[in-house]
Amino acid sequence: MLPALALFLALPAATADHAVVIDIRQSSAAEVAQYKQGNGVRWWLELGTQLVIGGEPQQLKGLTAKAGVLGEVDQLDPADLALRAVGCAVDEPAPGQLLARGGRWQLRRLQSGSALPVAAHAAHERWRRPAFNETIARQYRLDAPQVAVPDPLVQPLVDRIDTARWFADVTQLASWDRSSYGTTSLNSARDWIGTQLQGLGLTVTKPAFTMPASGGGSISRQNVIGTWIGTALPDEWIVVGGHYDSRNQTGSSTTNTPGAEDNASGCAGVIEMARAVLAFKPRRSILFMCYAGEEQGLYGSKGHVSALTASSDLAKVKSVIIMDMIGYSADNQLNADYESYSTYQSYLNRFGAAAAAYAPALNVVLSTNPFGSDHMPYLQANKETVLAIESDYDVYPHYHRSTDTPVNMGVNAQAMGGAILKTNVAVLADLAGASDRIFADLQ
Repeated sequence: MLPALALFLALPAATADHAVVIDIRQSSAAEVAQYKQGNGVRWWLELGTQLVIGGEPQQLKGLTAKAGVLGEVDQLDPADLALRAVGCAVDEPAPGQLLARGGRWQLRRLQSGSALPVAAHAAHERWRRPAFNETIARQYRLDAPQVAVPDPLVQPLVDRIDTARWFADVTQLASWDRSSYGTTSLNSARDWIGTQLQGLGLTVTKPAFTMPASGGGSISRQNVIGTWIGTALPDEWIVVGGHYDSRNQTGSSTTNTPGAEDNASGCAGVIEMARAVLAFKPRRSILFMCYAGEEQGLYGSKGHVSALTASSDLAKVKSVIIMDMIGYSADNQLNADYESYSTYQSYLNRFGAAAAAYAPALNVVLSTNPFGSDHMPYLQANKETVLAIESDYDVYPHYHRSTDTPVNMGVNAQAMGGAILKTNVAVLADLAGASDRIFADLQ
């Protein structure tokens, strides 16, 4: 069940629009288009699984009579609307009234005449005005060109994803406090990650980077990288990453920071993806890596991009897959957001197609409005990069809390995490040449 949107009585506005928020998770492309083009509709905003239409009250009520209406607002001035991108700042109070959410953005109604709020955390929050008749994010299935069929050369890699094993790793990581302001427990998690990657035959390094200390000055922390050298194309690199640091409601706290969903789930996902593909001896090199310093401002991933630039290795990076919060679903309808720049739309589409073929229970929402996680430094360095994140992260009741434990990830955790991992591994199989296609073609 979707969370309540808390649509309250509206204040009088200069433009007497009526707005309706529609649940379009089960709608067809034709039905979505009909809502947008219906009589009385003056504007619309598509946010993944939710569609907001505004216009003439009586005609909109007739248009949406059979729709899954999540909420309605009367007397709405569109000039009062604002879009808020919510990353790690989602648990902090925000001005205005929440109307709709999707594609990692919130549509909020601000007080009449007020300016856009200033983002409290530049790396994790963003505000902008909507461009009406705008698609913020869209479900891949609405534009899927054909029925997806699994590739028999890729299916064996997908089948190696073991969701119980992945969840056991989430549990292990959540047993340590992993605030980047800490040392002992953070280092224990760092070393455990390194041991897992080394046990898979990878060359493990722990490069240091510098980040601000909580009390001023700076501290040195480490990423963990497990490197596979490609059997045929060693100088073409794929990066698979997720941050291993965590936090609770007090950003500087170094205790009670289990961070199971955020982001033991993504870090354990990196390890599980390595297990799935390495037995197939990928032709391209892969860097399986877990970052520290994400919660404070993406310092680990920024440090990696800086190091690649300094060593003249940035050009070797061909594609990047980042995972952040992949294990929670508020209900048994599994939804995941995949985001990148519009330049990489075809790359985004590959993940939608992979989900349709190998994880058909997963509804993939694609967004070209990225922000707020470890994919951003790579995108800003003009690298083909995608972030995978479950769609309900911003309503997860234990987000940035000391209660973000494995048990509180809920009964859908393995199904949710498994669907994202199978999708990502299917794409990685093609990116890294891990499906033995060349040899198969010779048979």
